[in-house]
Amino acid sequence: GVALMKFEIFMQENNVKIKNMVDVGCAWGKTLKYWTKRGVKVAGVDVSKKIVKKCKRQGYLCYLASATDLSIFKDKEFDLYMATDMYEHLRTKDLSFAIKEAKRITKRYLLIRPHPVLDKRGRADKKKALHLTVWDLEKWQKFFEDNGLKCIKIGDDGETTYKNVFLIQEF
Repeated sequence: GVALMKFEIFMQENNVKIKNMVDVGCAWGKTLKYWTKRGVKVAGVDVSKKIVKKCKRQGYLCYLASATDLSIFKDKEFDLYMATDMYEHLRTKDLSFAIKEAKRITKRYLLIRPHPVLDKRGRADKKKALHLTVWDLEKWQKFFEDNGLKCIKIGDDGETTYKNVFLIQEF
């Protein structure tokens, strides 16, 4: 998408080299495909057995695991950690575990794009909500900064929903 292209521009402008990356909440492997095409070694992680099987069938390295426990990976194993439209699915009390794991397995960059609104089910019935943590941009940014991360904004299309804004954490 647009944000990945903007991240590529950021990489070029700042001479950032990504040799390997992990996509946590990789879904059907779109991001894995994107980075593979660019010669980056990829690993996917998802909580869905069905998704993991499909990604493996497509030839990707993919693991069944949660963002809150990535003990399958070594410390500082990846140049880039990505989580797109995933953090909002975590319970608020589990976010600190997820970010701690993200920082542990990553050398330098985190691309995290939380979706800031209630999902359709959640709007109809809070008990059925899939988005368990719904914060605005400022609250997400404060959370990342409180966890020792520096936010670099890229991809801001000027919309308040920050649909295409990835938060890039550099530490």
